[in-house]
Amino acid sequence: MDKNKGYMTIEASFVIPIILIGIFVILIGLIIVFEKSTIKAEEVETLYQIPLEYIRDGKVAEYLGLKNYGNCLEYGSVSSEGSYKHHKAAASGELVYVKPFLVNSEREIDLCVDRLRRWQFYDDISEESGD
Repeated sequence: MDKNKGYMTIEASFVIPIILIGIFVILIGLIIVFEKSTIKAEEVETLYQIPLEYIRDGKVAEYLGLKNYGNCLEYGSVSSEGSYKHHKAAASGELVYVKPFLVNSEREIDLCVDRLRRWQFYDDISEESGD
């Protein structure tokens, strides 16, 4: 009469733990992605809000060195550093959670390339509106 004796035992002992481990791994992955994105956002915000006084005085590296990224992280810890060489500011951080994850951002500061890009962009707009 009861052909499926033990079916529920196999499901409970093998399938359910696999599903729970899968959910746990997905949650850890989401936490790591969120915290990496938080660090990246703070780095980019810092790079694009460097005060003009620091750029004029050549103290960009000092300014970036004073910044502390990842103040609002819940689970991981972060170590960060900033550098400025040849008109390129860079901020790099390392999120340590289960293993270390690198997060890097960089920006060119006060170069003719930025001005040229801006000029080309606005020149295209003025040509379209002139017709």
